[in-house]
Amino acid sequence: MNADLSAAPEIARLAGPFVPASPAVAVPRTDGRVAGDLADLAAAPERWWDLVRFDERAPVRVALPDAPGTWLLVLPPGTAADCDCRQATALAGEAVETAGQGEPEHRHPAPGAGAPHRPLRPGRVRVRGARTPHRVRAVGPGYSVTLHWNGKPGPF
Repeated sequence: MNADLSAAPEIARLAGPFVPASPAVAVPRTDGRVAGDLADLAAAPERWWDLVRFDERAPVRVALPDAPGTWLLVLPPGTAADCDCRQATALAGEAVETAGQGEPEHRHPAPGAGAPHRPLRPGRVRVRGARTPHRVRAVGPGYSVTLHWNGKPGPF
């Protein structure tokens, strides 16, 4: 069928020759987009709450199967764990981040002496940018549950 498009020049321009789109190139996700995705995941406990495990003897790390590079960290009261995440948020309890790694993942003194600490807060995603070694410590009277992302698939 040969349509006469002379009466509608705007439509005639749209009916020009087909130029296929160039193949899509994978673009790395921005820190802001990842932080938004992490916040969405934190706001959907039905996706992760059944994976939380409480162990009074030591911290527990749980990989999230449907979110590569993302894991939960469950800390008993007064414990700390090494971490190399790029982004993190608190889900339950109280936790702080401090600089440095290397101390045992068991009982650790309360913050105050040594490295400065920055609290992780529910509803706020801490964006570190690069994977910098640090520690996460439970500081409240109960367990702390935090959500972390480091951008690499597989075990943390």
